[in-house]
Amino acid sequence: MNNPTLFTPDCDEPVLAAGTAATASVVHGAVIISAIETTWREIRRRFGDVPDISVTIPPTAGAQDPTKCAALRTGRRFVRDGHLAMELQVFSGTLALGGRPMMEGLLHHAAHGLALTRGISDTSSAGRWHNKRYGRLAREVGLTPPTRAAKVVGLAHCPLADAEAWSEVIAALDAAAAVQLEATAESAVPPRTGKAGYRFRQGPLLCGLCLAKFRPADDAVLPAQTAGDDA
Repeated sequence: MNNPTLFTPDCDEPVLAAGTAATASVVHGAVIISAIETTWREIRRRFGDVPDISVTIPPTAGAQDPTKCAALRTGRRFVRDGHLAMELQVFSGTLALGGRPMMEGLLHHAAHGLALTRGISDTSSAGRWHNKRYGRLAREVGLTPPTRAAKVVGLAHCPLADAEAWSEVIAALDAAAAVQLEATAESAVPPRTGKAGYRFRQGPLLCGLCLAKFRPADDAVLPAQTAGDDA
């Protein structure tokens, strides 16, 4: 994968939001979904049996370990355009944990995807226990299964075997996390005063194409209008 791009806005400014928690939440959702879908496309390019996904973001608070199925998990399974697909629920705080944990979490679920495509039973105990079949699938997608099964979860925790092989993807995930963090920081900035800032206290004006914010022109000087000019 060469230079993966998570965002391709038509405007010059990065995708940022400010002013309200609701706006920051919208940006968070766009960033997370774009990052996950881009990474998943590369996973599917490398491992053809991995099914497509539909990313959803359930409401939650705080960050959770994305390598755990409870934090970044597969949900319902369905057929889309004649092909098997699965819902991937991604909690909003997981991206902030960094690119490598996110990569490990997505590959974790890619291994589950292989099991789904091939009709392999890779878990038990309501999906908590990951068996040896899961371990083999995890190794296939580039993870390293533990030598001994852990209590409750079995072979669930499998670190990335070769981070360099995914270095560009991990860097892109880290960049997406930085955008999300900046959106969070800007949403906490106190509202501006004055007429120009009043509309922004209600919420920022955003570009409909790329979600870039429009800034109030406090210091703009308009040319003087002469008699006879159109209003």
